Amino acid sequence: MSPGSEALVLAAIEALPHESLLAFLSRQRWFAAKGAGPAAARIVDALVVPWGDGAFALARASADTASGRHVYQIPLAARSRDAQVPERAIVAHVTIHGAVVRLYDAMHDPEFRAGLGAALAAGIVIRGADGHQWTAETTLGRLSGIANAVSTIGSAEQSNTSVVFGNTGIYKLFRLLKPGIHPDVEVTAFLTERAHFPHTPALLANAWFDDRGERTVAGMLQEFFPGSVDAWSHTLERGRSYYAAPVGCDVDNPSTGDARTLGEITRELHEALACDELDPAFAPAVVTQEDLDRWAQRTQQSIRDSLAMLDRQSGSPQFPGEQGADAKAMVRRVDHYVGWIDEIVDQVGDDLGEQIRIHGDFHLGQVLRTASGDFKIIDFEGEPSRGLAERREKASPLRDVAGMLRSYSYAAATLAMSVAEQIDPRTREIRSARWERDVRGAFLDGYLRAPRGAAGARMLPADAQHIRQLVALFETEKAFYELAYELNNRPAWTWIPMRGIAKLFTR
Repeated sequence: MSPGSEALVLAAIEALPHESLLAFLSRQRWFAAKGAGPAAARIVDALVVPWGDGAFALARASADTASGRHVYQIPLAARSRDAQVPERAIVAHVTIHGAVVRLYDAMHDPEFRAGLGAALAAGIVIRGADGHQWTAETTLGRLSGIANAVSTIGSAEQSNTSVVFGNTGIYKLFRLLKPGIHPDVEVTAFLTERAHFPHTPALLANAWFDDRGERTVAGMLQEFFPGSVDAWSHTLERGRSYYAAPVGCDVDNPSTGDARTLGEITRELHEALACDELDPAFAPAVVTQEDLDRWAQRTQQSIRDSLAMLDRQSGSPQFPGEQGADAKAMVRRVDHYVGWIDEIVDQVGDDLGEQIRIHGDFHLGQVLRTASGDFKIIDFEGEPSRGLAERREKASPLRDVAGMLRSYSYAAATLAMSVAEQIDPRTREIRSARWERDVRGAFLDGYLRAPRGAAGARMLPADAQHIRQLVALFETEKAFYELAYELNNRPAWTWIPMRGIAKLFTR
């Protein structure tokens, strides 16, 4: 951009109609309020970046929805020539000085991504006229491999957008922005720099907005493992041969080895997160009776809310009719389920272990299987709709264990559905039950191995029965949460959490 000239991107933002921004936000997969689109939206600020000759800016937009006002990060590009970008990435076409300019999400522009990679590698600061700035900071020195790498935008974006730089790094750009300490960056940095935990991609750099001392994390760059797949896909691929074997064949479960290894790595993760007793953000704390009561009450409320929703929706045309009788029986047992939680609280007593920083949203989709056969745990962000302080709270490590067990339950059901046309229902059900039993047992065996140090020995209740009861408490909360989710989003899938709930109360 020549001295004194106006940045094209700022002129395009100035000419941007509000209704175009509203429409753009509404069709993005990372927009958090899809059920009710934004009522109002505007660009709050935009920092022109020092590459692209004034065509690019790091912009933030506020959106008013039924749940309140939220701020989103939208890197923007303005081009007077045609740009080959997906339709959903186009914000608007505006006219500037008689010329039509396309304003679009800059993450889809290779030149913008190249400049972003160089900025992350160099650790630069971009200052705005009104006192706010964007800062990139490297954690492992200068990253020449990032600066010179060809970049590709990820295709599986959900709440964030990812860019892969060659075979070296992957940058996660956070879309929904909240001021404060971001748990994904915080935990990954701790595991990389202090715990030296080998089963999480190392943090290479991070970026943030600074508004006169108030920091908002903008993104993080991590080690990239070419050829990796998520453990969900890997588990389904490995398990298919077991489910699809000819009727009458006695086949081994190929997934138990992976499950045991993942259980061991999960235990190592929790011990790593509990290794620093001097850092208030990570120091383990004894679980109190008040903590247990709070967890129990939250689970009981989840039971009541989910079953009330099941009662309302089980008669709707969208609800699978074959599940109707089971749904009615489940609704009638609400007091039994709630009372069972009270029994757990009474039986566990004060043998509760410790609460530590945990993953918080642990399932097979949050684990990578690398090309070399290793497992890498990713995404310590927590639930994006929750506040940062809530996502940073300590909890029993058994909450993560329960989350993974429920993920294996979903994998078992998905595998059974995948062979519905090949295998008769009785054989399919038997194999599904055995596969889930075996992988659950293997994962727990791996997790409950002897701890590596004193910190690991204190994390869990001393009595094995109390460990199982706490796992059951957290599994119950998760299963009823899943029931509500499926009722709201995929009624045909409600049988999966319903089956999980039935199994919990028969174990």
